[in-house]
Amino acid sequence: MANQRRTRLLALLLAVVAAVAALQLVACFVPSPQAQPSFSFRLSPQVAASAALPVLTMLAEDAEAKLGDSRRWSAVLVPLTTLVLPAVAFGSFVLYSFQEDAFWRLVPGTKRGLEAEAAWREHPLFVNSRDPMEGLINPDDYEKGLEDAWEKAKPAGSTVTVKEKLKELGTQNNPHFEQWKKISA
Repeated sequence: MANQRRTRLLALLLAVVAAVAALQLVACFVPSPQAQPSFSFRLSPQVAASAALPVLTMLAEDAEAKLGDSRRWSAVLVPLTTLVLPAVAFGSFVLYSFQEDAFWRLVPGTKRGLEAEAAWREHPLFVNSRDPMEGLINPDDYEKGLEDAWEKAKPAGSTVTVKEKLKELGTQNNPHFEQWKKISA
């Protein structure tokens, strides 16, 4: 009896959808401006379908647990969650960790990391970001203040000047700092 009721409801629902589609097809023909009625009726198939959706919930079976369901699901889910999924996850991690550019954000000097750094250097805002004087509003004032501070603090008899030291540091290769770039290159 419930099966016949569902069949009748489904037939009624299909009839409503067919009627909506027919009305939509009729509305596709545009009349001439003289014959156009003063009241225009537009029926949207989306609105009709959304109105019919609550009827579909009547067709669904009641949710209830049956006696043999827990054993059947346990037989599938326990091995899946304890053996298969961890094996896939750990295996994927192992394969990823053996790639050349694995953890490229953490390991300095990887090929992909150097490419990303070069890409940042091409951007106009980051071209001179390695320059220690970058961002100073008045670098000459900074150098003058540095000279004055050095003159006050330098040891007696020292011949080192600030300009010579800045020039030397500007051309320095810094092998202790640049050494990490040779790790994976």
